[in-house]
Amino acid sequence: MSLFKGRSKIDKSELLFSRRDLLKIIIPVFFQQILAMTVGMINTMMVSNAGDAAVAGVSLVVTLDNVLIVFFTALVTGGSVIVAQRLGTSNTKDISEAAKQLMYATTIVATVVMATVLIFRVPLLNALFGDAEPEVLKHANDYFFLVCLSFPFLAISEAAGACFRSSGNSIIPLLTSLSINGILIGCNSIFIIWLDMGAQGAALSTLIARICGAAVLLILVLNKKYPVHIENLFHYKPSLKVIKGILQIGVPNGIENTLFQFGRLLTQSLISTFATAVIAANSMALNLANFQYAVNTAFSVVMIPVVGRCIGAKRIDQAKHYSFKLMMAEYGMMWLVIAFTLIFIRPLMSAYGVSEDAVELTIKLVLYHSIMAAAIYPLGFLLPTTFRAASDVRFTLFVSMISMWVLRVALAYFLALESVTLFNAITLPGLGMGIMGFWVAMFLDWILRSTLYLIRYLRGRWLKSKLLEN
Repeated sequence: MSLFKGRSKIDKSELLFSRRDLLKIIIPVFFQQILAMTVGMINTMMVSNAGDAAVAGVSLVVTLDNVLIVFFTALVTGGSVIVAQRLGTSNTKDISEAAKQLMYATTIVATVVMATVLIFRVPLLNALFGDAEPEVLKHANDYFFLVCLSFPFLAISEAAGACFRSSGNSIIPLLTSLSINGILIGCNSIFIIWLDMGAQGAALSTLIARICGAAVLLILVLNKKYPVHIENLFHYKPSLKVIKGILQIGVPNGIENTLFQFGRLLTQSLISTFATAVIAANSMALNLANFQYAVNTAFSVVMIPVVGRCIGAKRIDQAKHYSFKLMMAEYGMMWLVIAFTLIFIRPLMSAYGVSEDAVELTIKLVLYHSIMAAAIYPLGFLLPTTFRAASDVRFTLFVSMISMWVLRVALAYFLALESVTLFNAITLPGLGMGIMGFWVAMFLDWILRSTLYLIRYLRGRWLKSKLLEN
């Protein structure tokens, strides 16, 4: 247990971050995530006024949307690590250069993804969700087109926000998010409630909000008064050294997250074959579960600048100290959010305009999810971020691929369906558990990830990657 021995010998008088410094990063990021989840739930509630089909259509596309966004947000993660590690060296010129390379790389990739998807969106939706009811598919197509247009603006916002958070400034992204989500809700009120545009109105609101967010954050990140800023934005020359560093972390992370989201997309395709009420219940349960995920997302965002700066300053002892401290803090916050979710779940469900069957199934799914999340979710999903902050990315890629495809995808089909046909040739019996089979497979995926990541963490192997040595 050398990891814990390292923590016990740390000289706390030389800590890079005080408790107050950590809280200044954590609290705004956490509230930003809660805000995003709240707005997402409000969006679903608004769309639900158009019926179960609209909710189901949007929920199908949201999963596909996440798969596509991974392509450029993975570069944001890689860039965040590079910026954080360079902050540890205090080289102002290198910090600014890394921020600019991050902004351009992310935006270019997002634009390419947008153009590609717009061309192939109809056959893509038909291939993935062709078995869904025609009305559900129509809402999915309406929503998908406008959301795709927002990708470059989302990329700009994510890159600029990462620059601020890398320097410990989480207030600016929070205040910007607060303003932009206010615009989003206002637009939803107009397009969904007043103009009765349903899923299309929700997508249009998202597009407008992301454009506004990109404009605000881009202007702010150009201000030289901030520790991480971009100079001479339109005088861009690719830096192979910086881009290589971003790609060495971003590409494995992108592959991992893409495969993870694509696996979720395949299981979503499975769910699309169920009754509309079941699809709607699954969507609402995931929306409520997002409040629990928001805790992990917030601490993951914090883990990169904190551990990354420790690595850049060559303070490995502090990287161990803060990673453990943030892990324990996430557990405490996770339990608190779960308690509030379970207490207020019925009042929240009353705001959805769906059937009673969908409501009861949603409550059942959220209860099971809460139990598992309280026990192991931080181990399975915060530890990989800790590893990435130390440039250890290959192990998480390997674990994610095995766990996702063997357990969450393949096993989900056998647990959920009465029978499974392989390659249109072999039919094997399944357990026929329905939607519960999908969720059980997901929990087994968590268990395997958590076990393997905890072993690596305790052994300290995440601090010995070749990228870190370089």
